[in-house]
Amino acid sequence: MKRIVFALCAIFVFLGTMAQGNIEKRLQGNPKIDSLVNKVVAMGVSPDVSYSFDGKLHHTVSIQCIRMNDFQPTAPTGIARVDSMNHIGDSLRQQQAERWDRAYDAIRNTCKSLIDDAKESYVWEYHRNGVDSVRYALAIGEYQPGNAMTTYQHNREVYYNNAPELISFYYNTNPSNDGSKWNFKGFGNFRYEYTPDSVFRPKNETVPLDKVAFSQLLQPILSQKGITSREFYAYHDSTYTFDKLDFGKDVFVVRVNTLDPIQPKNETRGTVYTMHSKAQADEVLNQIKTATLTFLENNPGIWFSYHPYADYGYKKLYKLLQSEYMTRVPDFYQIYLHSVVEKKEFNIIIVEGTGDMMIPAEWAVVKSWKNGKATYDKRAMKYLTPQQAREKSSGRSITTRQFEPID
Repeated sequence: MKRIVFALCAIFVFLGTMAQGNIEKRLQGNPKIDSLVNKVVAMGVSPDVSYSFDGKLHHTVSIQCIRMNDFQPTAPTGIARVDSMNHIGDSLRQQQAERWDRAYDAIRNTCKSLIDDAKESYVWEYHRNGVDSVRYALAIGEYQPGNAMTTYQHNREVYYNNAPELISFYYNTNPSNDGSKWNFKGFGNFRYEYTPDSVFRPKNETVPLDKVAFSQLLQPILSQKGITSREFYAYHDSTYTFDKLDFGKDVFVVRVNTLDPIQPKNETRGTVYTMHSKAQADEVLNQIKTATLTFLENNPGIWFSYHPYADYGYKKLYKLLQSEYMTRVPDFYQIYLHSVVEKKEFNIIIVEGTGDMMIPAEWAVVKSWKNGKATYDKRAMKYLTPQQAREKSSGRSITTRQFEPID
């Protein structure tokens, strides 16, 4: 059986090497953007990179940019223990400030370097007495046979549309900056979108992801030795209203509603695959990425969003694959990544179902959530309380309701 599993994984890798080339080559985009992504990743900044299809193929990059106040060391108190702790905090704060400054410079320099390549560009910068505002908008290339590019402007904001490569970067000073050492002095966002095709595929030619076929492709990978699994279930129907919920208590870590018409029954079936080896978790993730690209390549027309740089998050869910078709029909399939590094726990969470997608904040211990009533897995409760499970999902300490485990 082991030989069969490893043989199938090897086949996926081989097929992926052949297949993923086409999608990745089609969505390669600008090498200067790839260089920027690599630079900020090396700095410890996490860009959001995605490949998607909604009738057109898209390659998008989004980088959030935050600049902290200028570093000033904490004044010594003369108390050894306090000064030691302050020194550790100062070191972290200085590293964080320098990291964001380098990321800001890399983004700005990349935008500057692309101006000469642009068909049209807009640049506006204002720097005075600690007030900084930066605006870059660039459109590179034009579609053939020449779909007309459009330009929109509102005050100091300019946007381009209908060009193969669109780049924007804005940065604003934080108006509520009180100058404190942990506060930030400004924030901004960089966005790049590469859309190689000028014409949308007709909506009736887009298709839903075949959940059964894709699940069967992943099963040999997720059935390897060293991987354990557990399931959870969430359900609500028209007899239940969410007005009864206190969303301040984070009942769901993810909840996505379908478009009208409202569905009378909504089901989410989730499976959590857990590993306790970083080496194995990374290898399994690489195999899943290869298999995913293979499937998307061999099944054109699927409405999807795929994140090629996705890695295991820290106390949060990180999206790897999303079947966007749930906005068109009530049918979804999504893959999330999650980890708690200090416990050497790495999770792959696969959810599929119909109607509204709901991942309970207590997914690590919940067995089912039905119309507001939670049922828990006794085995999982040996290691985590619902409170701890919520903190594990969100990275925050949350005061919650308390439930008894029920089988």
